[in-house]
Amino acid sequence: MRGKVRYVLTSSNTSQGFRTFLPELLQGVAKVFVLKGAPGTGKSTFIRLLGEAFSDQGYEVEFWVSAADPVSPEGVLIPQLRAAVVNGSLSSPIDPCYPGVTGDIIYLGDYWNKNLLQDYGPEIVNMYDQQEQHRQQATLVLKRAAEIRDNIKKKAAAYLNLEKLHDLVGQLAGEILDTGPAEKHYFASAVTAEGMINYIDEISSSCQKRYVFKGPAGSGKSSALMELANRARIKGYSLEYYHCGLEVENIQMIIIRNLQIALIDAGTLDLAVKPWDTVIDMSQCLEGYDEAELLHESSEALRIFESLLLEAQQELEKTRCCMKGLKKIYSPAMDFEALDRKRQQVRDEITHLQ
Repeated sequence: MRGKVRYVLTSSNTSQGFRTFLPELLQGVAKVFVLKGAPGTGKSTFIRLLGEAFSDQGYEVEFWVSAADPVSPEGVLIPQLRAAVVNGSLSSPIDPCYPGVTGDIIYLGDYWNKNLLQDYGPEIVNMYDQQEQHRQQATLVLKRAAEIRDNIKKKAAAYLNLEKLHDLVGQLAGEILDTGPAEKHYFASAVTAEGMINYIDEISSSCQKRYVFKGPAGSGKSSALMELANRARIKGYSLEYYHCGLEVENIQMIIIRNLQIALIDAGTLDLAVKPWDTVIDMSQCLEGYDEAELLHESSEALRIFESLLLEAQQELEKTRCCMKGLKKIYSPAMDFEALDRKRQQVRDEITHLQ
């Protein structure tokens, strides 16, 4: 019987640059294999095929999806074996804490023909440099977009009644929170070359109950989520935090695993509300608030915000084009048959961790 397969976003191009939660997620993992190598050397394929092999054996598998290429995993976790294989050549390099003890580095450059790469030296250097320039430009644009969104939030936040917010959180806490605490952090959304993507519906679909918080930016949705999470943590529940792909400090969703309950900041998301969802209108915590007036005041800022996101997306598409160019150079130089044998060796080693 095939094991359960789960996909979660673990990185994003944020207003603070590329960010991945891989280092935090790898804490407590007994054995980590870190793949190092250039684009096109087979890291994502190695991870995907290994994960599929363990799923075929009946193991639960968690694929960690990359913002650099949303169809390619940047890691795979086999929870029952406490083992993971990750891409260590991201924009934020990943290394094992204790090489040779709890982690091994696999350098994919050992499987390429250097002679086939000699003629492409200047082209490789140029594409790497261009890729970095476009990535830095995307970060600058996203930083401006985050500042615009922060200003939009402040408009509604000026009407926020903190006493009403506190009462609402208390009421919901009594309804939701009726062991050992644990926390994991992922991204609910990611800024990619294909725009802003999110897996909120897919990830929360297994939850028995979802509380969907709606209302304008600045109406206290994030504050309500975080206060409920704090109360759940005190009670010893296991929590999964799902961060905003643009502003990593903002939380878009929290899942209380013990209770199979999801708390979702719907914001501007096109979320499919289900019949069993409880929708919380956060406008009830705003006083003296005129929705039409606020929308009118924020319309120009929203237009600029969306324009900046599109500009960042275009820069990220250019970084992806550079990556595709590098893959075309490196892939023909690889000995993929030898790499397949290495993957089988890693699979055997992980299996013997039982």
